[in-house]
Amino acid sequence: MNLIYFTDEAYKNLKNDINNNADKYFSSEKWIMKYFDDKGINEPILNSEIIVPDISLQNTPIKEGTSRENIFKTLNEDDYINTITLYGQYKDRISAHMATKHLLWSALCHETFYPYVVKRWSILGNPAEHCFASKSSRNQLTYANAISRLWWTGFLTYEEDKRNTDPWQLTRVIFTAQQIQKDLFDQPFSKNRTVVKGLLKALRRIQDKRGDAATNQFRECCNSYFNHYGVVTIVDTLSAEEIEEIAYKYMLDISKL
Repeated sequence: MNLIYFTDEAYKNLKNDINNNADKYFSSEKWIMKYFDDKGINEPILNSEIIVPDISLQNTPIKEGTSRENIFKTLNEDDYINTITLYGQYKDRISAHMATKHLLWSALCHETFYPYVVKRWSILGNPAEHCFASKSSRNQLTYANAISRLWWTGFLTYEEDKRNTDPWQLTRVIFTAQQIQKDLFDQPFSKNRTVVKGLLKALRRIQDKRGDAATNQFRECCNSYFNHYGVVTIVDTLSAEEIEEIAYKYMLDISKL
């Protein structure tokens, strides 16, 4: 199938009407084309020349009464599998530059992957908040948008190395807890693959040593220490191995192990 994207007119109308349409985002039935018909927008979605495979994203059913801990455990597992599915199929078709386009991801959320988006995000709140991708917001592409977050997570964590038997090891680490992905992608260095991989490799070592997700240690490392470290050091000149050691030693120290 062809990769799709919104026109500017279509996107602006949808974004302006987000509050008026809030209830519609809880419906599993697609409503977007009727909305555009009612608005008199004749060609809201365009086809690009890029051909992508038709893929399905996983939504594991969550039974009523499931504990919050087990809900997030299920979501983490689904996010991990869906990142592998989406990035694995799209990585050679979507460039990093193209992946910054809000019209692309917003269209995929409202049309191609709409049933997945509704089911995945209605569990936690209003799916409408995860269907858009602002040009001016750094973490809307990497974290908030329901589909682009999967692509960007794959882009930043996938390790294509013949010596590496599992190229998705760091993808598994980032989905140890939802908070880890959020804390990482809230940072100004969140699109730097070298920094991201160094931090996640350090986190993996701390998790092995502590026996838990180490979310508090990782948050403090990202929010406090590493941002301060970046002010006095040219982080972009460091290798992933150097970043790993710096972050590991800091998280080990505050863990008091």
